Amino acid sequence: MATIINTKNGKKVVLLNPAERSKRYARELSNGRKQDGTPLTKTEAAFRMGVLNERKTQAKIFNRKHGLKGKSRKKR
Repeated sequence: MATIINTKNGKKVVLLNPAERSKRYARELSNGRKQDGTPLTKTEAAFRMGVLNERKTQAKIFNRKHGLKGKSRKKR
């Protein structure tokens, strides 16, 4: 669940859990724009792709360790 925090200078910062952050990054990559409407730079897009790729890799490792074939498949 997202948490809103106020900084010392009054700026509001939204902290997202990993699932929410991945969802947001996937949406931004598909649209090519950030939430505020400004276009993504190549560096920002690369960072978002790296985060999504790492989550996918970690999910595969978890499934392998726990004897699962995949998210949509049954146990062995």
